[in-house]
Amino acid sequence: MKVDDSRLERIVTAAAAAPSVHNTQPWDVQLGRDRMMIHADTSRQLRHVDPLGREMLISCGAFLFNVRVAARRESLVAVPLILPHPGDPLLVATVLFKPGVDPDIDELDLAVAIKRRTTSRAPFDDEPLDTDVLLELEVAARSDGGSLRLIHPTDPARPAVIQLMRRAEALAAEDAVAAEEESAWVSRTPERHDGIPEEMLSSTSQDEQAPVRHFSAGAPRSEFEHRSTLAVLLTPGDEPHDWISAGQALERLLLVATTYFVRASFATTVLENPTTRHDLARTLDLVGHPQMLMRLGYTTEQQHTPRRTIQEITSPRPGPPTV
Repeated sequence: MKVDDSRLERIVTAAAAAPSVHNTQPWDVQLGRDRMMIHADTSRQLRHVDPLGREMLISCGAFLFNVRVAARRESLVAVPLILPHPGDPLLVATVLFKPGVDPDIDELDLAVAIKRRTTSRAPFDDEPLDTDVLLELEVAARSDGGSLRLIHPTDPARPAVIQLMRRAEALAAEDAVAAEEESAWVSRTPERHDGIPEEMLSSTSQDEQAPVRHFSAGAPRSEFEHRSTLAVLLTPGDEPHDWISAGQALERLLLVATTYFVRASFATTVLENPTTRHDLARTLDLVGHPQMLMRLGYTTEQQHTPRRTIQEITSPRPGPPTV
């Protein structure tokens, strides 16, 4: 079966809306007549804070999940063959497209949510999430092999988790190389198609107990809510295929959240430091490996970070491995 080029382009465009660490968009795609090959682009890896490529592969996993969702909107079924391939160590997945039935309502809702999903960097409404929403998010995380540890506003462990976040950020602030690496992904020109635009770092917390990341870019400080829900996404293992699974579980969770007008703000620093990552697991008595810590809440904010064009994402790659 040959897939029409316009359908492939729509799938790639939708997939590229996936979240990625510092909006690095570390994916490279090769398109075939009925398949797509997704590679990790190590030139976009945060070499200092993400030396193993864990966050890079989580980002690629989110891209892969969007491919699956966008394919269903085109009445296709995306069948991924995920790592490893000994002849191509940067290959994340080969995706084979097969004809499928028309998408159902739930599949269409997720596809529409791809465009609506945004990462929040501003205060949420100061109210907890509805119980039914939290249950849906837990189910979403489990659907792709992950699990979710919710940290409610009244959770006794919450202050200790926030302390760990602050500790990790303090340690990162003393790391000149990490600060330089972060600064390189702050976009200061409108022509740039990646990174986080400087104007979107609109506010950081003036409250040390607020569950929000402090960016080093010198953003103005403001009041943040105290009753948002924190959540830790977990995987059973901690190998590259687990990181890709984490990315897929994360994006499903985020798209489901978007259908309920819930947005997420990521706190990656605490997981980039091996010591604070271990301490987080111990503090919460986690069963599994923490792959993402996020803050979830209601907000009307809808700022989108820029995205690379399809021409920038796709590239020829000789000798593609076969499925």
